[in-house]
Amino acid sequence: MLRETFLLECLLALIIVQLLQTSSASHNIQCNSSACGKIPIIRYPFRLKENPQHCGESSYELVCENNTASLYLNSNKYHVQAIDYLNFTIRLAGSALKNDSCSFPQYSLSRYNFYNNYPYSTYNLTKSEDLPKLSWPITFMSCPYPVNSSMFLVTSHFDNRFYASNASYSSTRRYTYVKVGDLNVSDVRDMCSIDLIVMTSWPFKDVNNISLSEIHDSLIYGFELSWYAVKISDCKKKEFCEGLISSVISAYVSSFHFIASLSS
Repeated sequence: MLRETFLLECLLALIIVQLLQTSSASHNIQCNSSACGKIPIIRYPFRLKENPQHCGESSYELVCENNTASLYLNSNKYHVQAIDYLNFTIRLAGSALKNDSCSFPQYSLSRYNFYNNYPYSTYNLTKSEDLPKLSWPITFMSCPYPVNSSMFLVTSHFDNRFYASNASYSSTRRYTYVKVGDLNVSDVRDMCSIDLIVMTSWPFKDVNNISLSEIHDSLIYGFELSWYAVKISDCKKKEFCEGLISSVISAYVSSFHFIASLSS
């Protein structure tokens, strides 16, 4: 009986491997990887807008313009800095940011925008034990008076660009500050306002000792999002997965009956 069981396990393993290879080949037919600018490989689940409809997922569609890959989040454009297919992450940066000290983010985005918002997450979903954060916030705050606190860094370097186009602040002087990391409600002083929240995955050595140039570097570096959820839901969305499961079960039953007939 041990010999028959061993033969069954070997046969089942071969069948599953063959089915996986056949299913994968069928799913990826005519779906070669694409490229755009600094992103040399764009493949499932990502796709370029001009790719065939059956290649990649619409939720992960990228746009290639001026040899730059971009992704739209909340209708806002972000440039793709890197895609890591081993860690299931994509790194993005605001499209308005340039490699100079004058560019500035145009819109807010924080991890609260991604709560229950498939298909991306700000947490490393491959680490099921503690779900570490992939990105952390950078908060820009303004006040009508100076704030003396080691928690905030003065950002007069940025204020002309941001407030020159903001009519609500044109009649009064605003003092601007930045904070890396989480900010509590109690940290916001009276009459102060949160003007912008962005994210970064820049590896700060010491968040209590940061320069404005390092903050700008962190904005250009961008922030990471996990797309690991697509792997979890893959078989729920793909007909070929359902067919694969049915085929494996049928093959297992047939193999069992076949070996049982040999031992009888």
